[in-house]
Amino acid sequence: MQTISGLLDSQKAGTASDGRPAIAVDMGLARLDWRDIPVREACDTNHMPVGLGPLQDPVGTSVGNPHATFFVDDVSVIPLSDLGRKLEHDRFFPERANIGVAQKVGDGKLRLRVWERGAGITLACGSGACAAVVAASRRGLVDRKADVILDGGALSVEWLRDDHVLMTGGIALAFKGELDASLLEA
Repeated sequence: MQTISGLLDSQKAGTASDGRPAIAVDMGLARLDWRDIPVREACDTNHMPVGLGPLQDPVGTSVGNPHATFFVDDVSVIPLSDLGRKLEHDRFFPERANIGVAQKVGDGKLRLRVWERGAGITLACGSGACAAVVAASRRGLVDRKADVILDGGALSVEWLRDDHVLMTGGIALAFKGELDASLLEA
């Protein structure tokens, strides 16, 4: 699979919990150094000095793009449309950041909502799910594998011992279209 961050290995992975075909994608290395995320100043990325209102003390992770994951007691009460927009543009994030709000909802399970930089609140965010599991593992909330429940569905994420992150989930057709032949002419 070709992405803006490079070529990602993917393979069939059986069937998802909802009966759809599943695909496993190696999302690459989880990068944890402040320079790799990047953030404006040297810091412990397990407890970054940035926040707003009820969102404080995030974990920083790069999974090909910058993420700040905030852990809360209840993701449903967080005004993500307001706080996500402001935090995305906080000067602490020189390339802006995806803002994740995560809640532990059981052993090996997280609930996640994501404000994606440049897009706003989305139904699902694969890199955000990966960043949330890495962050939760770093904080001791889950082992290195967890199911992540997003508004658009669930993903299984494993932070492998070689620091690669493996994301597995069901696939579905998002849209189908045709390009007019005149658009392809040079």
